[in-house]
Amino acid sequence: MKNFRSNSLLWMGLTGSLIFGTTFFDNVYQAFRGDQLIWWTPQAMRLPIEETKSNFEIYIGGVSLQKHLSDKTLFSADKNGKQYPVVSRDITVRLNNWDKTQAALLTNTTLTGFAFGVSIALLVIGVIQAFHQGKKSD
Repeated sequence: MKNFRSNSLLWMGLTGSLIFGTTFFDNVYQAFRGDQLIWWTPQAMRLPIEETKSNFEIYIGGVSLQKHLSDKTLFSADKNGKQYPVVSRDITVRLNNWDKTQAALLTNTTLTGFAFGVSIALLVIGVIQAFHQGKKSD
């Protein structure tokens, strides 16, 4: 091991491998093994039903919820048991944003994976150069 000499490529590869490798593996772990239940819209920030049209539709008896609301065929009861027609503002939604979070994590793994690969290549080249420099000095 006395023939081994370090160089800048070796140190850049080692540093990059530690930084980008850790980030890459953390993102992959989070994307596939992370807690999917923590990404719900907070209770205080529930969305009106109109803002969720692009994510899902609800049907009751084969008729869309929006049609029920416009036809006033959906009823609820207040605390005293008095019935009233449900209106749009009575309905709020909480969404699980896990799919968007997972997509962002996987997009990030593309960048960190590339940087990790470059760092590994620099590390290997640096180790090879260090051994060759050590053999030349003998």
